[in-house]
Amino acid sequence: MSRKDLDRTIAFQRPKVDGGESGDAQSCLIVLKGAEIGRDFRLRGSGLVIGRSPEVDIRLPDDQASREHARLDRTVDVQGPGPTYVLTDLESTNRTFVNTKPVDRVVLQNGDKIQIGDSVLKYVVLDQIEANFHAEIRNRITYDQLTGLLTKESLYLAFQMELERCHRYGMPISVLMMDLDFFKSVNDGHGHLMGSHVLAEVGRLIRETIRETDVSGRYGGEEFISYLTETDSKGSRLAAERIR
Repeated sequence: MSRKDLDRTIAFQRPKVDGGESGDAQSCLIVLKGAEIGRDFRLRGSGLVIGRSPEVDIRLPDDQASREHARLDRTVDVQGPGPTYVLTDLESTNRTFVNTKPVDRVVLQNGDKIQIGDSVLKYVVLDQIEANFHAEIRNRITYDQLTGLLTKESLYLAFQMELERCHRYGMPISVLMMDLDFFKSVNDGHGHLMGSHVLAEVGRLIRETIRETDVSGRYGGEEFISYLTETDSKGSRLAAERIR
């Protein structure tokens, strides 16, 4: 084989994306917190009811959500990349919140965070490639059984998704790396069962301390990582001190 052959650029045909071209806009709800974390609900049609009842269109297995909690009605935004939705609270017991504020009816904007019961969902408008990416992440997300946090591999996937979003919209993102001091002495002096108890308690502390939209994972034996969405260095220092 000649050097010319080695330097040759191989041409290939761009593969077609299933379900539409990359420019097609699609509205989705992505679960940021709750039993269905990582799942994306693709919104099709209108009059979509959200709640915990098995009969609703978007079911959330959440005891704090009403059986029929809220409804999504499709509307056309001529200035937007695609269809938008109006969110209406259906006189739910614990109300519906958008960006931490209680709402009765609101036109959703790309990136809005919706809280229903103990679940948090993000409303996003994605092209088909992004939608397929979210579905792939959902299929690959796993949790550390001891701490209840994401595994290292799942944390990397979720972080990649959020990093791309923050870069696209010029938003800050911070990463906390945490390590337990003298953890070996706990195992050596009190046994591995006590060490496991300490790790489980630290996982619970991190989950209860960070915001609902932040994500944490177990990086190693006694090492943990949290990424804080839309947070600058000042905000990340405050979060780190709360955990410590």
